[in-house]
Amino acid sequence: MSFTERDLKVAIVAGIVAFIVAVVMLDWKGYINHASNADGAVVEEFKLVLIGEEGNFKVSPKSSNKEAFCADGYLLLRPEKSNSAKEVAGLLVDGKNRAVRCSRELPAPGK
Repeated sequence: MSFTERDLKVAIVAGIVAFIVAVVMLDWKGYINHASNADGAVVEEFKLVLIGEEGNFKVSPKSSNKEAFCADGYLLLRPEKSNSAKEVAGLLVDGKNRAVRCSRELPAPGK
């Protein structure tokens, strides 16, 4: 059996159409997740308060309503009073999107 040039073109077009239909159907059924700007949005800015030898710094007595916890060596942050607090957590990153690592045993600062 010999394929003609027309058969080859039809096979290529049919393959491309089948691929496009498959992608559209997967998207329609919800199997393809699209990232939005809100997924990577900055929720809140944090700053580091250095504790010097004098120990003179002021911190608000009010709670931030956030709690941090260590998971797999990284620091995660979640709201304290949210109904979905056990489900929603965010990875704490620096200004260059590098994850902040954590340790259960904090070594003493070197001098």
